[in-house]
Amino acid sequence: MTSRLWGLALSLLIPLLLLPTGLMAGPEREEAVRRLEQVQQQIRTVRERLEAARGEQGRLERQLRETEQAMAQTARELAETEAALTATAARLRTLERQQRDETTRLEAHRNALAEQMRAAHRMGQQDRLKLLLNQEDPARISRLLIYHDYYQQARQARIEATVQALADLTQTRRQLDLTRLHQTEQRRILLAQQQRLEQQRTTRTGVLDKLRQEIAGADTSLARLRADEDTLEALLKTLDEILSDIPDHALTDHAFADRQGQLPFPVRGPLLHRFGSPRDSGTGRRWQGVVIGAREGEPVRAIYPGRIAFADWMRGFGLLLIIDHGDGYMTLYGHNQTLYTSPGAWVQAGDLIARVGDTGGIDRTGLYFEIRHEGTPLNPGQWCDSKLPVVGSR
Repeated sequence: MTSRLWGLALSLLIPLLLLPTGLMAGPEREEAVRRLEQVQQQIRTVRERLEAARGEQGRLERQLRETEQAMAQTARELAETEAALTATAARLRTLERQQRDETTRLEAHRNALAEQMRAAHRMGQQDRLKLLLNQEDPARISRLLIYHDYYQQARQARIEATVQALADLTQTRRQLDLTRLHQTEQRRILLAQQQRLEQQRTTRTGVLDKLRQEIAGADTSLARLRADEDTLEALLKTLDEILSDIPDHALTDHAFADRQGQLPFPVRGPLLHRFGSPRDSGTGRRWQGVVIGAREGEPVRAIYPGRIAFADWMRGFGLLLIIDHGDGYMTLYGHNQTLYTSPGAWVQAGDLIARVGDTGGIDRTGLYFEIRHEGTPLNPGQWCDSKLPVVGSR
């Protein structure tokens, strides 16, 4: 049933989603993005029908999916808030230094002006008295007084400018304080929401595990793995046909095939499952990619330039991201905690595209990673060198 539904939906989509051949100008790229999004929407519709057809287990899977998607959104918002708080704190420190410097300069100006006024007052009184008694040259004292008047005016202008700068800094600091309070409150809300979602996820995963135990068996496990793999195969076939017109080497001077054995892994960590190794016991299925063990939240980076072909939740893979690299090559990144890009976006090698998670119901955090050529799985161990640093990592 699963395969027939997916086959029917995607066979209807393919004629609608094929793009004209040739280089893609701005409007054509926008059309490509729109149609990729249309594919994802159709996939969501089919997924909902399949979840409904699976009864109680499908209902729990839907709850798990919705919770994990909500957690991904919360994680993105939390990261943005933390970055904003850090930027605000840095800016506030800069303003405080500026305010201290301006205050010191203002006091120096005031002291100098006060001394100048006292000196000018004393000098002016004495000169006027001498002018009357000693008949000194009036031109000389006039020039001296005019000089001091100009000096005072310049000092006064500098003080007024400093006072205005202090007023501006005080207002800016007040705004920053309010912003920081707002962001701190937002962060508190997001942390509470993430905590609540984590509890819901733990509860629902536990219920789902119980249901899976009740129906556990080699035949059931095999059927589930086959259904998940068929879904992925159908998706990849559709994406490959949609993106078949993307110009080769669109983002680089070298073809993906030329980089065999010279690519980095998308995240650093031990290989928990290797390409071709057996999957669940008794099913006879084998891993078509690798599972890389890594801590939750570790950055996942694109291994090569390309365009995002898919970014959504899929049963068996959790939050899944697929990058098309041209010439029929694609890379897949599954079980992510959150995704940082969307279909149609172009990425470069080393760009942050996701963070490691355990979405999709796996029992520990890690990244599922595949390389495909025209739909055929390739051994990542023959394409990626574990000795190479992850591009973009520090």
